[in-house]
Amino acid sequence: MIDFNYKKSAKKKIMIVDDTAIMVRNIKNILGDKYTVFYATSGEQALHIIPEKEPDLILLDYKMPGMDGKQVYEEMLKDEDMKDIPVIFLTSTADEKTILSILSTKPAGYILKPANQADLLEKISTCLENAEKAKKED
Repeated sequence: MIDFNYKKSAKKKIMIVDDTAIMVRNIKNILGDKYTVFYATSGEQALHIIPEKEPDLILLDYKMPGMDGKQVYEEMLKDEDMKDIPVIFLTSTADEKTILSILSTKPAGYILKPANQADLLEKISTCLENAEKAKKED
């Protein structure tokens, strides 16, 4: 019997977490054909949606009002079901202090906003491949 729900055939799920609607729309337009894309507009909202939607990767705005990206990521790392989801931070701040702060959390990567289409697609593809390899090694 053929299993038409076989997971490999499904598009990978990418979650965008950003408080800027135009950024969400732009990234969604870049990713929409290749991935299943959904979003949250706050850190708090993201932490409620992640367990429900089970994204394969999260694009997470580093600086947001309320719960920022770093706090969201720290909460994810404490949760057994969320800790292995790759996170790529999005930031519009390119100063050394911000970049070092981002890198200190050891995310899967970071991207400067506005995101370049080719760089974004390449970074996502690499992160998803690395996550698959890590799962196979476990």
